Amino acid sequence: MFEYEWKCAWGDADPHGIAYYPNLIDAMHRAGEEYMDEIGVAYWDIPDEYGVHLPIVSMDTDFKRPVETGDVLTITVDPDVGGKSLGLELTAHDEDGNELFSGDERHVCVSKADNRPQELPDELKDAIADSDE
Repeated sequence: MFEYEWKCAWGDADPHGIAYYPNLIDAMHRAGEEYMDEIGVAYWDIPDEYGVHLPIVSMDTDFKRPVETGDVLTITVDPDVGGKSLGLELTAHDEDGNELFSGDERHVCVSKADNRPQELPDELKDAIADSDE
C-alpha cells in the first residue's frame, strides 16, 4: 500500500481554518498520481507508452472529520484492477491515526486511437501487481 503525505496549507482552508473540500479532492488525486509515478507508470506517459488514456469516470468521497490548517495527513492508495478499469481506494488519516476522509477514484481504459474502452495493457497490470508485493 502506497502512502502520500499532505499538509493543509493556509491557502487550502476557508477563513475559519477548515480545509476547503475541493482541495481535499485534489490531495486525493495527487496521492493517486504520486502512486502511479512511484510504480513507474506516470499518468502523463501512459498515452505514448501504452496507447491508452485513463480518464476518471467516477469519484466518491466520504468526509468523517474536518481537516484544519496545519494538519498533516497520510493518504493511502490501494489499487483495484479490473479488466477495463483501474480503481484507486484512498483513505486519509491524521497524525493520531484518526480517519478523516476516504474515497474512490475509478478510471476507465480507453484506446488513444478511437476513445473506445479496452482492456488494461498487461504491462500496466503487472506494474500495479508488482507494487502490492
